[in-house]
Amino acid sequence: MKSSYALVFTALLAAGALAACGGGGGSTAAPAGAPVLPPKSTGARVALAFTGTSSLSSSRRTFALAGTSVTVAYNGRIVGNGQLDSNGAAVIELEDGVPAGATVSVTAGTVTATFVLAHTMDDTAVLVQVHADGTLTVSVSSGTQPQSSPAPDDPNGSSETEDGHGNATSVDENDGGAALPANLPVSVSATCENVTLTPLSPAIASLRFEENVRDGDGGSKLKYEGPFTAAMTFPLIAQSARLRIRLFDTQQQQLLDVKAPLSAFGVSACASADPSASPSESPSPEPSETP
Repeated sequence: MKSSYALVFTALLAAGALAACGGGGGSTAAPAGAPVLPPKSTGARVALAFTGTSSLSSSRRTFALAGTSVTVAYNGRIVGNGQLDSNGAAVIELEDGVPAGATVSVTAGTVTATFVLAHTMDDTAVLVQVHADGTLTVSVSSGTQPQSSPAPDDPNGSSETEDGHGNATSVDENDGGAALPANLPVSVSATCENVTLTPLSPAIASLRFEENVRDGDGGSKLKYEGPFTAAMTFPLIAQSARLRIRLFDTQQQQLLDVKAPLSAFGVSACASADPSASPSESPSPEPSETP
């Protein structure tokens, strides 16, 4: 009889320990490697993950991923900070006052990446893939789970290649209409009638510009290729267009390649011809050049 009491007492102790640990409460464990979310307050959050490297190095020392300090800056001011875990992940809550859709930079060790915060929700998921040549692929999605390929209908989705110092060399925006990074070496403004491009770097010598109703062959409605040393204005043929902008230096080395829907340049819906009309390639136009 005494042994029966001991068994019941042991079972009660085990049940109490399970309850204290949250067992049996129906909670679901976070996916392996997912950043642990802090309690939500009023600030926007960035769920960040670094992949493709086991350390973030500098000339003086090597930073293992775990414990590497991370800072997020907006307009040159630090607005959030944290540390990477052993999976290279961190969730950083930003200070109040950082607007949705703002361009921010994140620095971990000696690597800096630039991206645009989500403009339709508070949480932005960012995956920074570090390549062997030092370049980065920075992918942005809505939510708190970084992923390598943003969904095509994600209004905050984008993917760009950067040089490791936060300067984009290639940008591919989804059709969801995400904003372009604010630190590109070209300014683009558009209305329902035309598109104006202005070079912002003295390294830029020439431009290849396309208006496409879709990516790929056969989608072009307008093309231009030639010098680009001052502002140039092109007629907007299709309001449903995706623009492709490629910039080159004097040695014809490509500096930047941007593919984005017109909405990413700040143009809302305009009255236009049927966007499903069959595209026909136009000859190179004679764009107006603004002094």
